[in-house]
Formats: sequence, C-alpha cells, structure tokens
Amino acid sequence: MELKQFIEQFQDYLAPKLDPYEQTVYLYIFRHSRLLGIDEIVIGFKSAAKRMAWGRRDKEGLSVDTVYQKLPSLESKGCIKIVSNENNGLRIRLRLPDEIPGIIPPPATQSPPLSIEEMDFFEIPENRALILEREEHHCFYCLRALTVENYVIEHVVSRPAGSNGYRNVVAACRECNNRKNDSTAEDYVRALYRESFLSATELQDRLLKLGRLGNGELKPMVQAQCATMNPARTLPLQS
Repeated sequence: MELKQFIEQFQDYLAPKLDPYEQTVYLYIFRHSRLLGIDEIVIGFKSAAKRMAWGRRDKEGLSVDTVYQKLPSLESKGCIKIVSNENNGLRIRLRLPDEIPGIIPPPATQSPPLSIEEMDFFEIPENRALILEREEHHCFYCLRALTVENYVIEHVVSRPAGSNGYRNVVAACRECNNRKNDSTAEDYVRALYRESFLSATELQDRLLKLGRLGNGELKPMVQAQCATMNPARTLPLQS
C-alpha cells in the first residue's frame, strides 16, 4: 500500500473507530512494521510504551498499563493479530485498513446505463423533449409548427398495445392528437391528405417516416443524463 493511501484510509475510515490511545498504539506498530515492509514484528512494550506519544506535555509516552489494555482492544477490532508471546516481547501482525473486514466500504455501484430501446420517452420530461427535437419542432402528422408549450407526445400505436419507446411516440399538435383517436397512423395521414392538410409529396414523406420510425431508424439524440427511469409528470401527457 502507498503511504498516501494508508493515511487516507486510516484517517477517513479506521481512526473514527479507535480511541486516541488505540490510534497511538496502532500507528506505533505500523511505524515499525508495515511502513518498513515487515509483516510481523516483536515489540517489547514495556520499553516501547515510553516512546509512544513522546511529545505529550504531561509525561513521557504512554503508561505500560494503557498499552497492554489497548492491545486486546485493537485485536478485537481486527487491527492487529497477537501471534505469540516471546522472550523479547509480543509478536504482532498489523493489518492495514483495507485488510480489516468492514472498515473500507465497498465502492458505490452504478446501474448500467439504459439502452435507448429501454428508455421511456412518454413519461419522462427530458426524454419527451428529445422527441420534440427529433421532429424539429413540427407535428409529426400535419407538420404544423410546435413549441415546448403546445406540443404533446402521441402514441403511434395506442396503449396498451403500444409502448413508450422512441419507435412508438412522436411529437404532435393537440388537434392531431385528438383527431387521430384510434385510427392507425397510416390511415390518419391519408385522411390529412384527403382534407388537403398535406400535399402528395408530404403524404409520401410521412408514410416513409412512419416506416423508418417503426424500424428504429429515427433515434432521438440521447444524452447520458436523460437515461432515467424515474417519471416526473411536469408536461402534458396525451395518448
């Protein structure tokens, strides 16, 4: 472990679980073992206690009793392992913060981004706006100019059979949304042609666009932040 990483993990995660004396003993053992690349070390704590917290004003170091009280406590918290009691002292194996179970929280997991085929373009305002942009702010059926205030999102195939995916929703004016009712989109644009709302060229273009829409060729320009599944009904919903 790099020293920078150790300091960050100790300060952020381990130190809050230790009292000041436990921190002092733990860091002393670290200083003389893992910092030097040594896995286990024999420490005579009767003499070592005097060198712990050397800069205390009231007295030199910690008391031996305090140190020996904190060693079992550190072991119970998984910070150290007392391997054996030897002639020169206790053999200690110190665990780094990321080696102690439960100290370092697991990294936050992020849900994989939704594919465009999974996204809801009817319920979610940000995604609805993308359909309006795809239609270049014109009604998909009659080509009337639309604004963010007067458009609705229309299902090409009405629910429950139709989905909220980009292949089945278009931006439309309120009049077309109301007049289309249960008609198929193909029948409706032909009716608009018969009523002179569309020219012959526009009719052929609308029929071509309906085919491309169903084939998934008219994808809206999706940004990562729009791929959400939390509906927020702040714009008018029409079917």
